[in-house]
Amino acid sequence: MLILILVLLSLVVALLRGGRLTRLAQVPFRHGYLVVLSLAIQVVIFSPLATVLHVKPWTPQLYVLSMLTLAGWFGLNYRLPGMAVVGLGLLLNLAAIASNGGYMPASPAALERAGMISRLTNPEEVIHNNSIVATEGTRLRFLTDIFAIPRQVPLANVFSVGDVLIALGGMYFLQRVLTDSRLDPAGAHH
Repeated sequence: MLILILVLLSLVVALLRGGRLTRLAQVPFRHGYLVVLSLAIQVVIFSPLATVLHVKPWTPQLYVLSMLTLAGWFGLNYRLPGMAVVGLGLLLNLAAIASNGGYMPASPAALERAGMISRLTNPEEVIHNNSIVATEGTRLRFLTDIFAIPRQVPLANVFSVGDVLIALGGMYFLQRVLTDSRLDPAGAHH
């Protein structure tokens, strides 16, 4: 949620700075089908479709596969503004998720600060489909969801270093692309 909020805020700032959404259509993204594939996998595994399609037991593995697919797309597009930073954030999250059984561990302290700990009855419980509570056995703890937006703030949640990099890279991408007049279609008026 943090990533989405910051990217939307960056979009508004870019538009206030004279940016244009039409410039996004001029960005030379490569192999966009990889993003669609990654998101399709996540829609299936994190929705009722997982049960219908009998893939629920493979959710952790499919989640890692979807993240690898997305990381591949960022790797192919790393030369675009901010994409290397987004890709690095994604790889950090992927490392934490892959090393912890296909789930992103969340610090109990961060969960408490965000007001989310009261929802948990079992420390091994999965939170929101793709997260678990961090334990002493959590690997790469420093890459997991150890930060929190406090419960007093709307949309309180937990987040990781990788999430911060993804948000910063996405914000930079939008600022650079939406305000770059060289990306205006031929004959566009300013």
